Amino acid sequence: MIATVFPFRTVLVQILVLFLAIAIESWFLQKLLKLGPKTSVEYAAILNLSCTCMGWLVFFGLESVLSKELRERLIDYLLLGGERDFYFIITGIALSILLVTFLAKWQALELLENTLYGKKKTAVPTEFKRSFTLTRRPPKRSFKVTTQFGAIFISHTVSNCLILTVLFFQSID
Repeated sequence: MIATVFPFRTVLVQILVLFLAIAIESWFLQKLLKLGPKTSVEYAAILNLSCTCMGWLVFFGLESVLSKELRERLIDYLLLGGERDFYFIITGIALSILLVTFLAKWQALELLENTLYGKKKTAVPTEFKRSFTLTRRPPKRSFKVTTQFGAIFISHTVSNCLILTVLFFQSID
């Protein structure tokens, strides 16, 4: 009875997605924000698990207000891998979800660090002394991500691109 009702495939894919996201995002957080390995895995796990839980709560909240026909089509598509005739709608929803989860992760990381370490935002000094002479060249500028926004943006983008690639290959019959 439970095998016909419980969507094992969806749960397993969600677990795979979470493991991939945590592994990729923790590596980027460790490298870009100079966090320790344990701390970066904890941050990535907290951020991804909270976004996943909130996503499922929003999904079940929104699904309850849909019409019966649309609700059945949506649940059939997401949980059982059914109809594939409304990819355009699902793609639009997925892109908006990616943006919302990125913003949620960024704000959650700031909130997490503020609550754990009591960090206060400090103003960055805007004065830079530059002394250029004829014999001295200006220092080379290199691309460095030191902000939480940039680190979360890069890690979220890379992990979601890889996850979408895995899901694409999984959907090929």
